[in-house]
Amino acid sequence: MSETAQGGIIVICGLIVFIYGILRWVIWGYKKDAKFIEKAKKDGRVAIATYQKTETNVKWTPNSAGREYRTICHNTYAYRVRSGKQYTFTRSKDVTYDTGRSGINNIRVYYDEKNPRKIKFDGNGDRNQHQVQIGCGYTALATFCTMFLVARLLAHLFS
Repeated sequence: MSETAQGGIIVICGLIVFIYGILRWVIWGYKKDAKFIEKAKKDGRVAIATYQKTETNVKWTPNSAGREYRTICHNTYAYRVRSGKQYTFTRSKDVTYDTGRSGINNIRVYYDEKNPRKIKFDGNGDRNQHQVQIGCGYTALATFCTMFLVARLLAHLFS
């Protein structure tokens, strides 16, 4: 098989994995979160999480002018489900040059009846920046790994 044909096969396999990755991690992930929230609303699996405390970490990072710091706030919230059990979770937020309390007092959470620790927040049904970044990262990694493996396989088969 010619090198051009092998290159074409590698690119086609990479494109297939890339398209599947974008669908799987970015578009279908968005729909899955939105469906979870809709079902939880319908079933009444909604709780109000109240702010408990904030822990902060200051991270120093080098930049061209010397060192710059940023503060990571870890806000802890507690919520109670229908059965009466209380659960907590932590949301982290990057706050530049601010070490004060940055927690929102109340957050509406939607939980899974079988596993109440599995929750989604208002806005989780929307496509958020973190979901897109993670999805694109996984897609790129899977695409490059697939292309590398197909290239190695073809080289092994036709050498």
